Amino acid sequence: MPPYLNSTFGPPYKKTLRMQYGVVPIYLFGRKDSQTNPFVFKVTQVALTSNVATLTVQLVSGGGGAPNDFPASPQVGQNLSVLGTQTASGAFNVGFTQVTASTVDPTTGAGTISFALMHANVGATADSGQLVLEPLEIPDLVDSVTASIPVAQIFTPDDSDNSRCIFAEAKWTGTLPTSATIKLQVANVDEDSRYQVVQNSYGTAPGAIVAQSDSLATVAAGAVTQSGAQYQYIMGKFIRAKITAITGGDNTTGLILTLFG
Repeated sequence: MPPYLNSTFGPPYKKTLRMQYGVVPIYLFGRKDSQTNPFVFKVTQVALTSNVATLTVQLVSGGGGAPNDFPASPQVGQNLSVLGTQTASGAFNVGFTQVTASTVDPTTGAGTISFALMHANVGATADSGQLVLEPLEIPDLVDSVTASIPVAQIFTPDDSDNSRCIFAEAKWTGTLPTSATIKLQVANVDEDSRYQVVQNSYGTAPGAIVAQSDSLATVAAGAVTQSGAQYQYIMGKFIRAKITAITGGDNTTGLILTLFG
C-alpha cells in the first residue's frame, strides 16, 4: 500500500481505506491482489534431485495482474499446491509449499517450477497433475521512519465490543533490520499530527505470548521479538501503523502488515 499521505492535495479516498467484514485482511504495509485468480498449471513431467523437486508445467488459467505490480509469472516464495501426480506413489503431491525457482516464460506460460521436497532422487518422468499458485503477497520496502495508509473503522454505536477488536500481524521480508519498532496509532480526524499510540491487550511472537505494551511488532539484536498484537475496544475512527524506529536492513528490507477485525 502507499505510505501515509501528509498533504491536502488529492481526494481523501486515495489515502484512506475502510475496514469491512469478511475473511480478507486489510493491508497497511504491503498488498495482495485477492481478486486475481490463482495460477493453475498442468503438470507434464516431474523430477527430484537432492531434495529439490522440479515440475515441468504449462499455464492453464489465472495469474496476471497489472504490469510492474502483481507478477504475471511465478515468483520465489509464492505458495503452491500440487495434486494428481502419480510418480513415486504421489510424493510430488504437496500443499502450501513455497516456490524456490521458476523458469516459466510469461509470454507462453511454459517452463519449470521448483520447490523443496524431502525424498529420494527421482529421474525425469512423464506425469500428469495440477499445480496451483496463490496470488503473491507483495511487501513494501521500508528503510526509514514512516506511517502506513490509514483505514477507517466500520463499527457503529450499536455494534458489540467484539466489532472493535483487532488483530495486527507484521511480517518482514528480505534483510531483517537490526532493530525496529512498529506501533498502532488511532485518530478521530485523519491528520498526521492527530494520531496517538494505543496499547495492545497482549503481543504475540511465533510460539509465544508477549507482555502487554504499546508496540505492535519489534525486532531486537537482528531477531523478531514480537510479530503482532491483539487490540480491544478501539475507539478512534482512523487506524494506521507507524515504524517509529528502525536500524540496519538494506534495500531488500520489506514489510507486510495486516489488520483483521
